[in-house]
Amino acid sequence: MYNKQRTSIPNQILAFIGCLTTGALVFFVTYTYKLFKDLSMDTVNPGEVCEKVNYLRGPEYITHLILSIVLVLRGWWFIGIMNFPFLFYNFAQWYENRHLVDSTKVFSILSQEIRVIKIKALFFIAIIIYNIWLWLVWVPPDYIARGTGWNIMKSIQVSN
Repeated sequence: MYNKQRTSIPNQILAFIGCLTTGALVFFVTYTYKLFKDLSMDTVNPGEVCEKVNYLRGPEYITHLILSIVLVLRGWWFIGIMNFPFLFYNFAQWYENRHLVDSTKVFSILSQEIRVIKIKALFFIAIIIYNIWLWLVWVPPDYIARGTGWNIMKSIQVSN
């Protein structure tokens, strides 16, 4: 993979921010899934679940927007563009004021919310797997001098 510097922000910082935001999104999604699953088993109070889910929605949307921007700035266009349907969905939910879960209507939308959460979780896990794959096949760029930094691996000779 060719790792060209595309912005004034170093690629390592963008990769670190991408990892943090992806981890935070996986946390938000799994915690929300746990809350809704507990609610579907009727072990928790719907008001408390709705309060916790509503508290997480804002940071989740902002973190997802940051992740999408970082992926596009990093040059990972495919994954960055694949985020846009979810960003559009989040924006549409927020714009129509449907992002907040009402405790009186939570049971009528419970199955839909769980389905959306599962899709989001699968997508974010796919992002993590894609990142790991890119790190495994990464080749140091040619603009780093030989014998310095990560590029020292190119100079190692393997003999039989």
